[in-house]
Amino acid sequence: MDLRSPLALVSGGPDSVALLRAVVALGGEPVVLHVDHGLRGEESREDAEFVRELCRRLNVRCEVQRLGLEDSSNLQERARDERYKLAGEVAAGMGLGVIATAHTADDVAETVLMNLARGTGLRGLAGIPPVRGKIQRPLIGRTRSEVLDYLKELDQPYRTDPTNLTGKYARNRVRLEILPILEELYPAAAGNIARAASLVREDLEILEELATSNVEMRGDEVVLPLDGLMKLRPSLRRHAVRLAYTTVVPDTAPLPSNLIEAVLELLEGGEGTRTLDLPGGVVASGRSGEELAFYRRSVVSGRGEIRAGEAVVLGGWRISAREVSGYDPADAARVDVAYLDAGKGPYQVRMAREGDIIRPLGLGGTKKVFRAMMDRKVPSDLRRRTPVVVDERDEVAWIVLGELDERYKVEVRTEKVLRLEVARIS
Repeated sequence: MDLRSPLALVSGGPDSVALLRAVVALGGEPVVLHVDHGLRGEESREDAEFVRELCRRLNVRCEVQRLGLEDSSNLQERARDERYKLAGEVAAGMGLGVIATAHTADDVAETVLMNLARGTGLRGLAGIPPVRGKIQRPLIGRTRSEVLDYLKELDQPYRTDPTNLTGKYARNRVRLEILPILEELYPAAAGNIARAASLVREDLEILEELATSNVEMRGDEVVLPLDGLMKLRPSLRRHAVRLAYTTVVPDTAPLPSNLIEAVLELLEGGEGTRTLDLPGGVVASGRSGEELAFYRRSVVSGRGEIRAGEAVVLGGWRISAREVSGYDPADAARVDVAYLDAGKGPYQVRMAREGDIIRPLGLGGTKKVFRAMMDRKVPSDLRRRTPVVVDERDEVAWIVLGELDERYKVEVRTEKVLRLEVARIS
């Protein structure tokens, strides 16, 4: 783990205080983020002041941010999600590449027990990973009792959140009631469960490596071709789906099993395209039973100017342009290349829209752009994410990877020839 300059989340409780003291003792220069959830009135303000004072004493920069959350049944989960979101924004704003949290082996044990009780697969049994994206958990291999011993040796005080001592939340009851019984029956139970989770993570890594060969990067999409996917055993198919999803949104929690099954069901629809919205703004698309694609849901607006000798990037596509001395039929036959009459420009690139019309070469008439794409079996969810090259009147000259308009073709009398080449980029 890289703890030279992390953003350390410090609540003032024993685990996070131990995290801060350990990072500083190891020579790190952390920036502390304390999140005041504003739920405990004066106690919340005292927590924030405790962290500020500790940071002053350790000569560490401290940022205090406040979240306005209302009490609810899923308060702990909402607070965690908002805390991570805020930490990501603060880290990005400061140029910090690591977010350090104070999860311990006890947290892993609690998570595994809760996941097991709710019903889970290997991912749930793997507990909390030491590293996920920017998030690193340096204390994940230490138990809470070891943390308290460390603070006692340092004579380091800490804050206690009384809400962690109530049975209102499920995790609290696991921590206060279930784990103590297990520790009584099986000494070091929390550490043993955490080690078992670590072994599961190692096995899980091997399974995901086996599934990796079926994952393809295609521009801003992650794709699972059906022919490769169906050669896998069902368990590996699920790993491939989970891996494809986390490739699109690496800092988001893995997909739960019910959503993985829902994604795989997209392939059962036969012809056509079926989509499913997933957490993190991700779309899963099952395309005619041929492939599963994952991409971020986004609306690409605006347009880019096409100039000879330059390249324009729009929505995961790069269009390069240059003037050439003549027309090369073999080169022009490539789907990613188009030769246009430069004199009919200037040209721009934008995303295809409903109502766009093109006069395809050799057709002798007009066709709607979306219809032209449909005839080429372009999946419906890709049509609005496919660029078109237009002239100054906003009329379509070329559908990227598709038809060229008759009016813009290169002829014998054409004085200037513009060669366009397109590529999908991540």
